[in-house]
Amino acid sequence: MSAPVRSAFARLRELLDGVSAPDGLDPVQLHLGESRLPNPKIDTALLAGPEGWTRYPELGGSAELCGAYAGWLERRFQLRDQLHEGSVQFEPTPGTKQAVAVAITLAVARHRGADTPVIAMPNPYYPTYRAAAEAAGARPAYYTLNDPGDVSPVEAAVRAAGGRAAAVIVCNPGNPRGEILPSASLARLSELAAGAGAWLIVDECYTDVWHTSAPPGYLSCVSDGSVEPVPHVVLHSLSKRSGMPGLRSGFLAGDSASVSAYARYNRTCGVSTAAPVNAVAAALWADDGHVADARQALARNWARADELLRDVPGYRRAEAGFFLWLPVADGQEAARRLWREQALSVMPGGFLADDGPDGTNPGATYVRIALVHDEALMGEALTRLRHAWALTATV
Repeated sequence: MSAPVRSAFARLRELLDGVSAPDGLDPVQLHLGESRLPNPKIDTALLAGPEGWTRYPELGGSAELCGAYAGWLERRFQLRDQLHEGSVQFEPTPGTKQAVAVAITLAVARHRGADTPVIAMPNPYYPTYRAAAEAAGARPAYYTLNDPGDVSPVEAAVRAAGGRAAAVIVCNPGNPRGEILPSASLARLSELAAGAGAWLIVDECYTDVWHTSAPPGYLSCVSDGSVEPVPHVVLHSLSKRSGMPGLRSGFLAGDSASVSAYARYNRTCGVSTAAPVNAVAAALWADDGHVADARQALARNWARADELLRDVPGYRRAEAGFFLWLPVADGQEAARRLWREQALSVMPGGFLADDGPDGTNPGATYVRIALVHDEALMGEALTRLRHAWALTATV
């Protein structure tokens, strides 16, 4: 068993411990994907009344919240018929960190056999994937998709599991690289999961943070019948879509059996969100305008990055998401230097990845930079980053 997962943020604090930022420069936090782009206006009256806080939350969410989920799923993924007939169902979740951990636990629990089950997952990865797999008694099998149209690395990871694959995790759009999987790749992944007898867990928390056109979602493929009828759950959240991570509000959707399994677990062993939170969440899922406003603000940040960094070797605009995944000589050293010289905190890519089958960490020579601040501050931060690069031609 590999070493226990340690928080990337704790590792970053340790890395920068004792390293002083320069005098005269205000620090800019670029290591965390916490949006400071235009946030939606919230009717605070929905949160103020005591009634919702002095009653146990309604299991399965309020009718208003469920209606908002259904409306968004219909608008976004054309699922009207599937929702009406019940072949696609959903369940509220207290954020998606808990939901992905429970989904992994359930996938491992249904796995039969004496051998240690395997969870195929992307590398780099969201740290909860690995932590939840190991907590459930499984081990990770990593894959790295350098070409979103080629999912053969996933096939190799499933094949290496030797019949022990309990789940295949897909992050689409990807975090941290922002790649978007085409519909054909999603269809192939469903075939792989079905052939392995594994759950397919699809993390789509960045699905509304796109730059050119809305990416295909797995549920779109369910709608048009292009995927196998494999057990699947798809995760959605207000943390990235609406810039509201503090609400801890999301939902899980998928086939009726898988969603029902999650609902049974969560309603007895988990957490249901409070009525005032559900009221705010319903309003946010019903409103696409604030999401479009945030995308426009993010587009301006990416345009500024294009302007300042286009001649930096390896620079590329992500297809979706907040993150610039920038190649460097050494991610940890680059993070220390950018803090020491420019008061910029960035995340070493190696803290978001693990050694792959070839023994190398696919994030070791990258830093993740979150373009999440307002246009003025983001311009200042990117100018500093460009200045740091110009001094030595590499960070």
